[in-house]
Amino acid sequence: MEIHPVDLNDDAVMADAYRVECAANQSVRPDWIPLGREARVLGWRTPNGWRNQLFGAWNGTALLGFAAGMNSTDTPDTTWIFVWVDPAHQNNGVGSALARAAEGASPASTTRFVTSAYRSTTDEIDALTRKFASRLGYAPASTETVVELDLRDMQLASPTTTPGYEISTHVNGVPGRFREQVGQIKGLVDAEAPNGDLGWGETPVSPEEYADELNLWMAQGSTVIESIAVDPKGNVAAWTCLLAAADGGRPAQIEGTLVVSGHRGHGLGAAVKLASLHRAVESGNVHRVRTSSDDRNVWMRSINARMGFTPVETEIILQKETVSP
Repeated sequence: MEIHPVDLNDDAVMADAYRVECAANQSVRPDWIPLGREARVLGWRTPNGWRNQLFGAWNGTALLGFAAGMNSTDTPDTTWIFVWVDPAHQNNGVGSALARAAEGASPASTTRFVTSAYRSTTDEIDALTRKFASRLGYAPASTETVVELDLRDMQLASPTTTPGYEISTHVNGVPGRFREQVGQIKGLVDAEAPNGDLGWGETPVSPEEYADELNLWMAQGSTVIESIAVDPKGNVAAWTCLLAAADGGRPAQIEGTLVVSGHRGHGLGAAVKLASLHRAVESGNVHRVRTSSDDRNVWMRSINARMGFTPVETEIILQKETVSP
């Protein structure tokens, strides 16, 4: 077995990587539906604030698996590590070797590695942690429950209004005058919600970064549905984003929801989320919606449950600190 960097511009190699990723995910997540190959490869090739470095494990010309090291300019201390191995070649040390290769190539600014995985049950999560992640030095930092709403089987509650606030929904981008505020809110989503031992800080998104992310999603064929609540002074008090893939069989994903401190207690979180769901139904191409939240985020979990979301799988996020030479 040989391990070396993957050329992101090599179409044939990226097609093999896509095949391996799909096979690995579908072997442990039977209901998982991938992005189309071109959309997925475009995501790897577009920097969009991230430094993406891929490593492949080959036996001759056969790609056995690959790993990704992803480092954001906003959080230079953290490198995300992901590994996918063809199911026919698992349990042979391929995944561990790939993870170490990706870690070894991480930027000098890295002080911790973070990874995540999805499984159907907590028993499967425990087995993954015990047999793979912990042996590489990773420890659980947080767990999230993934929930799904089937829009075909239920009647959504009517859109709600809140006195003193204007709720509006926008497709493929909020108006320019709101983008700086929305970017600030996006940077607070992970920091202000419970996040276990991860200790996420604020990572504001500039209007330029907002536009870059929006353009990538649209280039991948997705529709971006955002709803905001604006107070009488023109300030954005709440925001949510729903990302709908071109393939109607793939669940849409709620990317984040946040009510700004000082505006909480008025039902704005539920109001903006419900507004986006109604727009998704109107699109005619969204049949299921998924979202997740930290298991200690009782506020968001309560909102989702009242709307009819039900648990479908669990995500675990693990981390380890780097060892100084």
